[in-house]
Amino acid sequence: MILALSATLFTAVNGYGNMVGAQKPISDVKTNKGVQELGRYAVEEYNKRQEQQKGTVVFSQVVQASQQIVSGIKYFLKVEATENGEKKTFDAVVLIKPWTESQEKEMLSFSPSNQ
Repeated sequence: MILALSATLFTAVNGYGNMVGAQKPISDVKTNKGVQELGRYAVEEYNKRQEQQKGTVVFSQVVQASQQIVSGIKYFLKVEATENGEKKTFDAVVLIKPWTESQEKEMLSFSPSNQ
């Protein structure tokens, strides 16, 4: 019984001590072109969905990011941007499905950060 429990716990933890499916920080955010492109994509999608309700948000950079393996890769981004001339930070979540031919992207959320 104890051996079976130990084996189950061992297989649920990867080599870095993170639980499978847990968010993993991305360390090279400011130089990671892929992460910066995801931030730009999130801002563009947000602007499309606003339909002139607010001022346009202008992308600056992603300052923090993590990823989570789900049915795809979910990216959690802190995006610096300008809205109505004011510098702000937004939280964005983007899902990528890497098995699709175009590596399909979907913005799941985009909102002002509490930070």
